[in-house]
Formats: sequence, C-alpha cells, structure tokens
Amino acid sequence: MMKSIRVRNLRSLKDTDEIEIKRINILVGTNSSGKSTFLRVFPLLKQSFNKKIKGPILWCGDDDDYVDFGSFEEAVNYGVKDKCIKLTFAADVNLERSYEYRINRRKRKTRELETARLEISIKNSKETGYDYISQIQLIFRNNIVIVNFSEENEIKNVCINNHEIILDYEKKEEVFFSFYYEHPLFDISLYPLRYCAEKNIRQFFELEDDIDDGNRMFENYVLYLYYCRMLKEDIKIKNIEKVKRDIERLDKKDYEKLERWVLLYYLPDYFQVISNYIRTYFRKVYYIAPVRATAERYYRLRNAAVNEVDCRGKNLPVFLNSLSNKNFAQFQNWTKENLGFEVMKTTSEGHVSLKIRRKNQEKSVNLSDTGFGYSQILPIVTQLWYIEEENNLPFKAVDNDIPTTMVIEQPELHLHPGLQAKLIDIIAKVAKQGKVNFIIETHSETMINRIGHIIANGGIKNDDVGITIFEKEAGNNSTLVKKGGYDEEGYLENWPLGFFEPEED
Repeated sequence: MMKSIRVRNLRSLKDTDEIEIKRINILVGTNSSGKSTFLRVFPLLKQSFNKKIKGPILWCGDDDDYVDFGSFEEAVNYGVKDKCIKLTFAADVNLERSYEYRINRRKRKTRELETARLEISIKNSKETGYDYISQIQLIFRNNIVIVNFSEENEIKNVCINNHEIILDYEKKEEVFFSFYYEHPLFDISLYPLRYCAEKNIRQFFELEDDIDDGNRMFENYVLYLYYCRMLKEDIKIKNIEKVKRDIERLDKKDYEKLERWVLLYYLPDYFQVISNYIRTYFRKVYYIAPVRATAERYYRLRNAAVNEVDCRGKNLPVFLNSLSNKNFAQFQNWTKENLGFEVMKTTSEGHVSLKIRRKNQEKSVNLSDTGFGYSQILPIVTQLWYIEEENNLPFKAVDNDIPTTMVIEQPELHLHPGLQAKLIDIIAKVAKQGKVNFIIETHSETMINRIGHIIANGGIKNDDVGITIFEKEAGNNSTLVKKGGYDEEGYLENWPLGFFEPEED
C-alpha cells in the first residue's frame, strides 16, 4: 500500500513533508493555499503514465486529460534557486517479487511487505527544452542508493550508503539485454549498473564469463553474499563451503566493497518492483474535477462502451447507457438505497434522456429540471458505484492488492447539506472495506463534521482518516502544511481556530 507522498518545489508547495495516505484523506485550507496542487498530483501522474511522452511528466495534455499545470517552468516554485521538483513515494511492497522463480525453486519462505521509498528529482534542460530525471533516490532495507543522470538520461554516478561507486563501462554498446524484463518508471533503465556490478564481482573472484563453471560460481557468490550474509536467510547453495572460505578470507574493506557491488547487482530489480507499484497505483486513480458538466435535456447516443466516468462527467450519459440492463438496475437500487433517488433513462431517435425519481415519488423528472446539484453529484456516485462493483468481482486481479484511489475536488458544490452528509456516509462505508482510498478537497463544514459523527458511531476508525491543513506562510507565497485528524470520539484534533469563521478586515 502507498504509505505517504511528499512534494517539494511544486507551485507554492515548497515542502509538504511526508503526507500519510489513509483510507480517507481530507485536504482543507483557504483559497489558493496549495491544497488543489497536492490533490492534482494524483491525476497529473495518471495522465503522465497513460501516454508516451518526451519527458517524465505530462504537465499539459489534450482535452481528454485531467489537469493542466502548464509547463515545468510554470509548475516549479519560483522562489527556489535550484529549479528542481521532487516527488517522494513511500510504499509497502514485496521486494522479492521479481525473484519468484528463485523463491519457488529454492522453496524459500515468502517475504512480508517491506517499506521502500523512491524519490524522483525533475529538472528542465535549457538546451533541449525537455524535462528530465536528474536523480533518483531509493531507500530500502537500511540502504540509501542515489543515482544521478545527465540531461541525455545517461547514468553519471552512483552513491551507495555514502560511498561513491566507480562505474567502468564506457559505451552503451557494452550493455546487453538482461534476462529480466523491466517496466521502469519514466523510462529509466538501471541495467547498465547490473552490468558494471557483475563485471566487478567476476574480476574480484577471477571468474570467466564465458565458461559454465564460472557462471555457476558467480551465481553462488552473489546468492550467498546477499541472502545468507546480508539478509540473514538460510538457503541451499551449491559449493557453499568453497564460497564461505573465499568470503571469509576477505578483509573488512574488501568485503564492504563487495557488498556494495552485490547490492548494485540487485538494484535494477528492486527499482522495477518499486516503480511498477507506483505506476500501477496511479493508473488506478479516478479523478473528479470541481465543476462537473451541466445537465442537458437530451444526449446524443454513441456506439461506445466506457469503463470510467471522465473527470467532468461529460460522458456520464454514454457510460450509463453502455451498462447492461442488469447492471443499470443494480445502479438504480444502489442510489435509491444510499441517496434516496434513482436514475432513469429513456432512449428515442438516437438520443438518451436522464431522469431522476426521488424515493416515494412516482413521477420522474428530467435531469435538466432537477437543479444543479444532481448533475454535480451523479458523476461522483456513478464512478464510486462502478469502482465498488469492479472490486467485488469474483476473480482476483493481479493488482488487487493495490487499492483504487478516488480523488474528488469539492464534492459539496451545489449540494444540500443533507445530500452532502449522505455522500460522506457512502464514502465512509466504501473506505471501510479497504479496497478504495479517498483524497477529498473540501470547504464543507457539514462533511467534516459528518466524518466525526461516523467515527463516533463506529462507522470507521479515527486512524483511517487523515486531515491535511494547507496555509499560506506569512510574508511569502509558500505553503505551510499541518496535520490534523479526529480522536476516537470523532472530535477534531489540531484544528485551526476560527477556520470556518469569516476573515476580519
């Protein structure tokens, strides 16, 4: 699971520190305080992962994309001297996933999830005009690995636990394809590092790389050093007595140097695991923008089936019309049970009309005649219902251990307080199941108080809800980020005094 996210030098967010990701995450603050900037990092990364781009981030996309940050120059905090945007992710992952074949072959026990951190530093090249990854930092198993890149995306240098590693490959042609297949974050490949590590380990033990015995012994040395000595695991290794003797003859300085090369050998695989998790996590983000599409009396039918309500709800009629009769009936029952109304649809001459029928009323009313609130809440609840249905399918998806994240800006817009409360009730009920997390930006006192009411009544635990408060720092344009929350009885903690009061002139 994603544990925390940290953002530095993005617009007014000079440094958010680590913001813990819980089941329900509430972002509050005054207008232009930076809360929307943090929230929009989620759809920003989703749109960046969904397209092939000439750089790490798709700051400004097409009409079908989610958010528009303009460009790197517009997105970077103007007050920092080093024009560098940093994103840090902490997640619990299975670091051995890329070695499942070895786990099965050697019947090793499956490891528990471990916390790993990946920090990405992004700069802009004045020469090419494109952004590039200037540095990545990986922290895992008490190791800190820093890899620096040139503007041409070539590895410049590597530092492991404060020791610089001398890289001795000269040409890209020397780096051959590895047996392992990498899905690197932002198209970064670390396999040249494996090549260097293997070359140096072989030289250390005088192993030929074109002889079968040399290849087998190389694997034995690497496995013993990493699993038996560094991870303290008991695994079966051929020729272990010879391997032990050779390792024990080493002095401390040589042994520590060898350990760093072994760590570098495995680094591409750990990077793959961590970056694949982050990629999948953000691809499972669903974003709802603050102002949804206004209702129309008729919508033109299209022969299209969609599996996601777009961020402004423009394709809502097409989405609902593409549902099977069975699924649409389930959706009607769900909204009736949770919100007190059901959605009706009628088709005629290539058009579809959406209607609302309130509970205990026989007559349905066209969506365009119901008031703005229904058109604003429908994209949210429709997407939420669909996510819940997908998560409850009988088969288990490969990425089922990664929660879906629903990101909603100002869900309270044009909603009566009673409907706001019902929406929060649904969100808490879905979040409690643990398959969907929520990032919600709101100014609604009703919604914030309702969450406290739900906690007090046992609907969700207070530890599953986090509040992040964004405030502009006095005298400059940077944002101060503070952490709030609820106690076990649902009362607000660390809440700014007079937050909902009007500002004094």
